[in-house]
Amino acid sequence: MPKKATIQYREFRANGALRGMDLKAVLVDVLRRRTDAHLIGRNARLRAINLDGDGSHVVLNKVSSPDSWDGPVFCGQILHVKAGADIQAVLQSLDDDTDEFLVRNIDLGRGARIVKGVLYFAVHRNHVGLIESTAVRGAVLERYLTALLRQAGELDPDDRIVLAGRFLASGEKGLTEISDLTLAARPSQRARAMAGDHLSDGQAAEARDEGATILDVLRLMGWRDEALARLEAQVPEGGRVEGLLKVFIKDRRHKLRIPRAAIDEALRNIDPADLGLQGDGREQGGMVKLSVVKDIATEGSLLDPADAMVKIIEALREWAAAGKIDCRFDGSDWPP
Repeated sequence: MPKKATIQYREFRANGALRGMDLKAVLVDVLRRRTDAHLIGRNARLRAINLDGDGSHVVLNKVSSPDSWDGPVFCGQILHVKAGADIQAVLQSLDDDTDEFLVRNIDLGRGARIVKGVLYFAVHRNHVGLIESTAVRGAVLERYLTALLRQAGELDPDDRIVLAGRFLASGEKGLTEISDLTLAARPSQRARAMAGDHLSDGQAAEARDEGATILDVLRLMGWRDEALARLEAQVPEGGRVEGLLKVFIKDRRHKLRIPRAAIDEALRNIDPADLGLQGDGREQGGMVKLSVVKDIATEGSLLDPADAMVKIIEALREWAAAGKIDCRFDGSDWPP
């Protein structure tokens, strides 16, 4: 049964001392080196790193075939495992008639390690697509790659890998289709009534601002003046009433995509800080975070690693074809 998973985009920005670094090329080069007479890329033991010093390890576990590493893409699976063979479990069916369910310790064996979470990723030069889990986020991938490359002498102690997830929504970068948009009405400020009070810079700017306040929006929605007055009376001096308006189109139970062109004119005078757009990613404050939801094949309750990697590459290709990212595959096929 396929499972829906969110694929996110990250970008390694090789600045400062790392200027000119190709993340994919350096990673592949390190994995082709030998340690203890073993190739790092062919021995998962050599890729286990104790990031937190607590006995748990982060491992670059499953990797794409070494025969494909000279191609455009490297893919991997990151595992976070913790020590401890004992877990607590209820062995009875929850459909059983019983006065209580017994919790028992189960010994998984001396060598067992519990998987805290899994992350899948693919790298093309400095472009990264990834599928996070609750326990293994993009920050863990950053820390792992930093530690791996430091061990190999590719990074100085003060250098680290940072995978940026936000960029300016200029030109072709912005979302082209939108599932819903969120608008922030201008706050309604509780004025200071004392005579002779001087307005602060922020209050003066707000006094000059144009556009409907949240109270105007509520009035438009049918709130009576008496109700608005009671609401406003609860606002302390110097406080304000804020509100968000969420707009979307539904056909029965399904949301419909709204072309960006259909709403661009209406949004042209809105401060980007007051606007949130959701589609294949998130756009807010003039910045974009790219993501897309895809169906991934499963193995039991886990994502199938091979299909997860293929779908991440598909997402990178789609973003590149749409001009969202400066990513070129030069006609190469995936999988090889």
